[in-house]
Parts: sequence; structure tokens; C-alpha cells
Amino acid sequence: MSRTETYYNMGFRLVCPDVFDHPRGQVSPMEMGNRGDGIYFMMYTYIAASTEELKAMRSQPGGEMSAEDAQKVLDAMASLAVVAGIGGNQKEKEIAEKLKMGEGSNDHFTEVGRYKDITYYVITSADTDEAFMKAQPQYADEFRALQEGLIEAMKNAEYFGPMIPGADQVGKTIRFETEDIDGNPVKSEDLFAEHEVTMINIWATWCKPCKSELEELGNLHLRLKKKNAAIIGICDDAEEKREECRALIAEKNLSYLNILPDAGMMKELAVENFPTSFFVNREGKIVTYPVIGVPADLSDYEKTIDSLLGGETEVKEPAETNAAETKTDTCRVVIKDEAGSPVAGVRVQFCSDTACIMGKTDEEGIASFNAEKGQYTVHVQKVPEGYEHCDEEFAVNENLDDVTIILKKA
Repeated sequence: MSRTETYYNMGFRLVCPDVFDHPRGQVSPMEMGNRGDGIYFMMYTYIAASTEELKAMRSQPGGEMSAEDAQKVLDAMASLAVVAGIGGNQKEKEIAEKLKMGEGSNDHFTEVGRYKDITYYVITSADTDEAFMKAQPQYADEFRALQEGLIEAMKNAEYFGPMIPGADQVGKTIRFETEDIDGNPVKSEDLFAEHEVTMINIWATWCKPCKSELEELGNLHLRLKKKNAAIIGICDDAEEKREECRALIAEKNLSYLNILPDAGMMKELAVENFPTSFFVNREGKIVTYPVIGVPADLSDYEKTIDSLLGGETEVKEPAETNAAETKTDTCRVVIKDEAGSPVAGVRVQFCSDTACIMGKTDEEGIASFNAEKGQYTVHVQKVPEGYEHCDEEFAVNENLDDVTIILKKA
């Protein structure tokens, strides 16, 4: 089953080609986004080495490589392709110069899609490809197959133009009919009509970043009572873990309403990261960009609410991040049973200190997550019928190598 990846900074949604599922070597997308010169840029790198080979090289303390092994990896690395979104009427030569591709380089531009005045290309270099395949002949066929698969997938990608993550939600109206944590029926129109601004915080009992901000959200709600604003919590797993949800609400002294998720609303909002917070008006219309994850400064929540109460109507974009800080790689979580067979349909959490991303394993037992390199943990949230639940926390190393989890049969 093919996986879908969304690159908001680039402005497209891609169904990954099947050849990406089980490569011998390593494919890593690095999304740079807006360079500030009319070019939106990302690179797919390829390493001619298996996961096992790379793990074996990390024999130094802390999983570091020796200088010799690090050089081997560099020698085995090549650019599979560059994906560029080009604004305006820039020509290929001008683009090549801006991307520092070299004078007289044999670069090939394949136009794969358009959005308004942005043209998307997959750019490959015949010179680079030839040199790599001569140096790594045993990986040459796979390298070419991956490259061709990516180009075809990009031709069929959905192009919506570069945007802030979650920007497509602004202007939507949230509607739901559900019940609160105590079983009382609630309707969105009744709840939202009571206040000029309502903050909706979507969280879960399994999400450490979510739980870390609950106490401050409780304090914020008390202050909001004097400001014609309120908070509503939606506990994503409250139907399955209602008592655990209640216990957390009591532990954190939360006086604001917490409700069960409405399936239709959650699907419409496409919430994949926890926590995620939306700000709506009396009609339930989303009036700002959602806050994805825990903000570095929790006072930002109150600042947003105060600006809305003060009549702020312009939707302001979050501060741009430096391109070097938005480079992403892919971590694969591979789940098998004790016999080595893949387990599909496992819900997996991929968590940093500030947010958790949800995923589900495909028919090959793989859930893939795009992230900047750093410290993450993986948890199994829900297993299919017939398997024992796994409560273990799995650490992800800084290079985002595959994490393999073995499930036992019930």
C-alpha cells in the first residue's frame, strides 16, 4: 500500500512510488522550502548502503561513526534528484546558476506540474548519475528505478502551492455533535455561541507533549473567563480511555469542558499531530492558523486570543524558519510478528518533546515519518485484533534509522 507524503513548504502532496517501499539503499528527502529568490527547493539523496550496513558502522560511543566509516558514507551518497518549484518566468540556465549546479553541467529538467505562476521540475544530472553508477555498480539499477519512479509520481502529484502547515484549514467551520467526558450531549453551535473566541485543544492521554501543557491551559482558562473567551479540550482517545482522561483532567485541575472526538470533524480537520489547537469565532469558523505542537512560549496562546478579542482580522503567518532548520529525513517504523511477517494496521506514535505525529503501518508493516534529525521516541498506540499490546518506548537515534518492533500474538 503506497503512502502519501505532504510537503507544505514546497506545495505538493505526493503518493510515493512503490519502488520507495523497500529499497536496498537509503532514500532521504530534505525539504528546504522557500529560498527567498523565487525558488522552492528540496533534494532526494540516496546512500548506496543497507540499513544493516549503516548500523554496523555506528560502533563508536553514542552511535557515532569513525572518521573512516563517515567517509565511506559520503562516498556512497549521491543526489537522486532535486525537486524545485520555480516562481515567475525564470529560465533553466538562471535556475541552474542559482542552485549552483555548475557551469556546463549536464542537468536535465523534467516539468512535472504547475500551480498558478509556479512551475515544478524534477532536476537530475547525467554527469552525477553516471559517476555514481560507475562507483556503485551494484546499486545502479535501483538508483535508476528510484529516479524514474519519483519522476512519474511527481507528474501525478497534487500541487496546491507553498503554504504554512495547516493554512488550508483557515476559514473552515467546525461542526460537531458529541458528548462531554461525563456523557452529556454537546453541540458545537451551542458551545461556540457563548464566547467571542474559543480555543480548541486536541490532545490525547498517550501524548507527553499534550500532557505537559494541560496545567497551563487550565490556568489560561481561568483568566479567559473575564475576557469572553474559553477553551474546549478534545481528548482523541477518550472513547477508549475515558477513565484515564478523567484522571488527567482531575490531576491537572482542569475546569474547562473536555469532549469526545467527533469522527466527521476529525477527518475534516485531518489532525495528524498532537497537540493541535484551533481558534474559532462564535460561528465556529477557524480564524487563525492552527498551532501544531506545543509552542516554545505558552503565552502565545493568550496573545493570539487577546489579538482576536481586540478585533484583529488579518491572518498573520508564523515567523519563517531558516531553511537549514527545515531539512527533513524519513524514519521508518517497521512492525513484524514473531515469525517475521509484517503487521498492517498498527497505530504508531512518533514523538518529539513538543509534538506527536500519528501513523499507521501499511501492508508491508511500515509507517513512515518525515522529520528533522533529532531526538524522537516511538510508541505503539493500538494493535490489530489478535496481537498483544506493546507498552515499550523505543528511542530513535539522531540519524532517524529504521525502528523495528516485534509484536507477540495474543
